[in-house]
Amino acid sequence: MDIQLTIKNVTPEAYDDLKEFLSKHAERVTLDTEWTPERAERYYRQLPDRARKIVREAAIRDGYVSADDLRDTEDSSLRGHSAALKQVLERGERKGWWPPEMPAPIEPQGKGFGKVDGYRMPDDLVGVFFTAIKKVSDPMAAANIATGQE
Repeated sequence: MDIQLTIKNVTPEAYDDLKEFLSKHAERVTLDTEWTPERAERYYRQLPDRARKIVREAAIRDGYVSADDLRDTEDSSLRGHSAALKQVLERGERKGWWPPEMPAPIEPQGKGFGKVDGYRMPDDLVGVFFTAIKKVSDPMAAANIATGQE
């Protein structure tokens, strides 16, 4: 038995009921929490410019971008840049673009409490997001990547 579900516009109560039902069959149920190029593109398109820069630079730099590389000037603060990363992830959950268990595609690195040293994207997501970013930035180049004609 293979159970595949696509959930859109689900209420929190209905989702809780569904999780309870599925927990009875947990050994046969897997949630699709994989970042696909389509999901990555939708996520990236929803981000404001400052947050897009974080994702773009991390993808370009093989998964890690330092805070210094993100600053426009030596003294500029990165405060507020990453809030949108979480907000778009949550919005996607609410709108049914991906399941609530979807992992964040990029995480702040550092001591916490406001100041970050940089941002890390998991290695397996770098290519997925690079392709999505390329498609958003240059649709013709993305078509060439898809057909292997870089």
